[in-house]
Amino acid sequence: MTQTIAAQSPLRVKSVVVPILMACLGYASYNFSDAGCKALLEQYHISTVQVMLVASAVSIVFMTVYGWFREGKKSFRTNKPKLLLTRALLAQVNSVCNLLAFPHIHLTVFYTLIFTSPFWVALLSIVVMKEKADKRRIGVILFGFAVVMYIFHPGSGLFNVWSGLILLSAFAFACQLLIIRRIGPHESRALMINYGSVMNILIAVPFLGRHYVPLTAEEWLIFGGIGLAGCIGLLCISYAFQEASSSAVVAPCHYTQILWGAALGYYLFHEVPGMQTLVGAALLILSGVYLVRHERRRTMLKVGV
Repeated sequence: MTQTIAAQSPLRVKSVVVPILMACLGYASYNFSDAGCKALLEQYHISTVQVMLVASAVSIVFMTVYGWFREGKKSFRTNKPKLLLTRALLAQVNSVCNLLAFPHIHLTVFYTLIFTSPFWVALLSIVVMKEKADKRRIGVILFGFAVVMYIFHPGSGLFNVWSGLILLSAFAFACQLLIIRRIGPHESRALMINYGSVMNILIAVPFLGRHYVPLTAEEWLIFGGIGLAGCIGLLCISYAFQEASSSAVVAPCHYTQILWGAALGYYLFHEVPGMQTLVGAALLILSGVYLVRHERRRTMLKVGV
């Protein structure tokens, strides 16, 4: 018995503990990337178009280097260009909505709205993918959106066009996840990211014009940090989902972003989240974790595990 436990311990560390730590690090990296974008827009007054263009160019450099060393020539070719293009178009909705809203919305509020993505995925899976709509699944979806209405009801100080943009961004991200599911695990992640970045640049260039300002060394450093943080986030989260015993083990780590969002919002932007936002975020996290666990049980029953 003791030998069995001893043998299982390293396996548990590799398939549970390390993936959880890597997922937390990955999502924290994305927090720092988002905070960098917000700082450039809000404190350095760089235009949305220029942030979109330069950040995408920096991302391409990091993703190309990562793809070459990780995947070789695979990072430059695809068998599913239409799906990658569709995903890239949806990524533009993410980029534009987030960058427009960042200067006008607290990071805690931003992540609270982003946490609606699992509910959108579940809803779209029922409506678009024609998956079974069991009572628990429908119940938790309705509860999640009821929480959003509680936080952002008309008349609330948080109910404005900027929160609407982030909610649209969350919906677009959920659509991306369904597209990525269709793309499958065999396509290059680096190429997938680069598709979106190249499209960002193509969309931004015609509008740059008078919005362009020469960047200081400090601003270039922030852009470099954004690209590096995004690359670290991708690497850590990819590793976590590949090595974890189940995606349900690491999926709830996404909700650690609310902690980093609140901390970065407070120390960098002097934002203090209201009690209504914190209570709503906690309810969304609990219901989101329940939804992840429920989806895992459904999948196991479907395959007869």
